[in-house]
Amino acid sequence: MTAMSARKRRRSDQGEPRSFKQLPHYVLYPIIGTCFGLGSPIGAFLLRFWLADPLLKMQWARNELDYNFLFYAYMGLGTVGSFLLFGYVLGLRSERQRVHNRVLSARVDELHLKSVTDALTGAYTHGYLHEILELELQRSLTNKDSLSILILDIDDFKRINDSHGHLFGDRVIKETAETVSASIRSEDILGRYGGDEFLLIMPAADRGIARQVASRICSAIAKNGYMATVSIGATTFSGEEARGVNDLIATADANLYRAKRQGKNQVCDAAGPEPPPAAEQS
Repeated sequence: MTAMSARKRRRSDQGEPRSFKQLPHYVLYPIIGTCFGLGSPIGAFLLRFWLADPLLKMQWARNELDYNFLFYAYMGLGTVGSFLLFGYVLGLRSERQRVHNRVLSARVDELHLKSVTDALTGAYTHGYLHEILELELQRSLTNKDSLSILILDIDDFKRINDSHGHLFGDRVIKETAETVSASIRSEDILGRYGGDEFLLIMPAADRGIARQVASRICSAIAKNGYMATVSIGATTFSGEEARGVNDLIATADANLYRAKRQGKNQVCDAAGPEPPPAAEQS
């Protein structure tokens, strides 16, 4: 899941039907006020009915309505009108405050999203990815479930940048992120790990699922028409052995450089770490 898909999901939620409590306050409060206002004449009648002679209650009720109907109607209209007007005025003020709070909350969400997402690709940032990976690793340990991560690197990106310029390079990075987002599962979490590298966190994904998704990404990017391919290093945590975030990333990174040495545009998910020489990084 990327931040872009999260924004789309929030926008789609706005079309859901509203409940009674979600009515504008300048509508909701007058309705409540009307109910309170009606309680005044009804309450007065019931109180007097309760105090009447038990043997003559029904006769008293008929006489009371015959002789005092206008009194109860006047009381009802007066209290309902007062409460309705008061509820409307109060509702206007409350609704303005609610709208202000909603706008403020949306602004806070937007600022938080900007702080944890990459401006160019819309994917999550390096630091936020580490936080998510820590949480997913703990969840995997608790549930004894698999967790896979992929590290993707655009092949020969420096050559692409030098040949076509940085604007074209940025376009390749952005298109790569969009292609990856379209090729992964809805629960997967994509982030820009740095430069032309991306990190994909795959909750509840075993080695077979991780390799299948990684191969799909490689094929999709090779066909996107931007003269770019990616190499992918993968590793899977079973949920049982003692491994940390840095160990998972180091293993996936080592597998990434294996893929580079083996010809690029491919996936490697070998088990053991093998740090690459600095001269072979690209």
